[in-house]
Amino acid sequence: MITLTTRQRDILKVVLDANRPVSSVELAEMFNLSARQVSYSMQGVKVWLQEHKQSLNVVPGVGFSIPATPEQSKNLFQELSAASKVQIVLSVSQRQQLLTLFLLTQSQPFILSQFETLTQVSRMTLLKDLDLIESWLKHENVSLIRKPHYGIQVSGEERDCLQALAKVLWNETPFSEDPITEITHAEGLVFNLRGDAALLPLVEYANQFLSKINMRRAIGLVAKSEEQLGGRFTDDAVMHLALVFAVLSRRVQSGYHLTVAEELVNTLQASTIWPVAAYVARHLGRDTSSSWEAGDVAAVAMEMLAAPRNDILPGELERDGDFSTLVERLMISISEAFEISKMKYDRTLQNGLLNNIVPACYRQRYHLWFPRVLNAASLPDQYEREHTIALQVARMVQEHTGVDLPQSEINNLVVLLRAAFIRNRTYRFDRIIVVCPSGMATAQLLVARLTARFPYLIKLEVISLRDLTPTLVASADLILTTVPLPRQFAGSSNVIQVHPLLMPEDIETITKFLS
Repeated sequence: MITLTTRQRDILKVVLDANRPVSSVELAEMFNLSARQVSYSMQGVKVWLQEHKQSLNVVPGVGFSIPATPEQSKNLFQELSAASKVQIVLSVSQRQQLLTLFLLTQSQPFILSQFETLTQVSRMTLLKDLDLIESWLKHENVSLIRKPHYGIQVSGEERDCLQALAKVLWNETPFSEDPITEITHAEGLVFNLRGDAALLPLVEYANQFLSKINMRRAIGLVAKSEEQLGGRFTDDAVMHLALVFAVLSRRVQSGYHLTVAEELVNTLQASTIWPVAAYVARHLGRDTSSSWEAGDVAAVAMEMLAAPRNDILPGELERDGDFSTLVERLMISISEAFEISKMKYDRTLQNGLLNNIVPACYRQRYHLWFPRVLNAASLPDQYEREHTIALQVARMVQEHTGVDLPQSEINNLVVLLRAAFIRNRTYRFDRIIVVCPSGMATAQLLVARLTARFPYLIKLEVISLRDLTPTLVASADLILTTVPLPRQFAGSSNVIQVHPLLMPEDIETITKFLS
């Protein structure tokens, strides 16, 4: 009796459920495989079906199908759902993530033969995996001890081990191409291999460990902390905080504690963030029957201070008056750089700078990690002025705080600066022509919608299509037309065709032109 791999099982389920031929290209895209891997997998599928009195139809250029009755398909599904007679096949990426998770959560060394039992791969394959993992851990300030007659074990400061573990679960490692976890607001932390946990010891261990990380509970506590702080973190920051708090709770439960300098602990204890951090720690400790030390509570406080937020937290500027002075200087400098005097009074820009720079400074000061994918805003290089001013802002931040903002934070500043420029610039459009051949009623409706949506476009001139001349087109800053213009005007860069009702896509196109 042939034993299917988990890959073959999953492919077979797709073909059975499709009720139509499924091409190898579809299967390759669905399972992130090459065409050769699909063909190889289908060989075992064909033999398995033959042993179950069924056949696999293969039509070149069309795909794979199984001519089975609904009852036969149901029986095959039941057979496939049984854990026995199925061999798990992990991708290289999945195996390396699982191994890293295992290493970061063990307090005792393991020898290679134990890893062979856990992974069921060859020693040579294991050694290659460990080399890659060791290289990444070194970058995270965590050592991988590998000694003959001793075993393999990680060693490092608890803070670094904690952050490395969080990165693995967030899928921010060099070997996260095929993630083993998924994080959502609705479900929290989901282990993608939990359905096959019984098929391999390493997967079973990961499933047991991750099942005790209560991220949904942590999300609720982050929401409670927002109420107590009187502010709101960004949605992405809530997910990040919840993951870090849930992992921290699991580590404390296992007897690991963070070491934080006494001076820093004293500073945090004197701040308004400490009671909130203590509240979170107390409830996480109660849930896991664990005792939290001052360093653990300090870690919660630091993470909250370093988390991006939608609004500056009440009392935050009073805690660190240097930020108020810094932002005042920045607003004046930015206003002068853009040569727009009113920009220094832009509250939206001021809040944006505070909500980005303050947490970024705390992250650098406390050496905390924040996911790259959640901090990846950027604009094309064509916005050279905004990039230049952002670099100037970063230099001023460094001079004032001693903190070097990373490139990701500078990219965020570029976006903020561009938005501020669009809000504050003076629109010098001396002539905007509206072409609408459908009649005056339609033209007036379009003009009314344009005026409501773009109130600063005050000089709207309705002109008949018949009266349009090359001289008029050349004199216009912008031409909005409800019909294609004659061929001689088709190449004009200042012409935008819109619907008479000014649809959302038209608004987006005009906004892009204006920005």
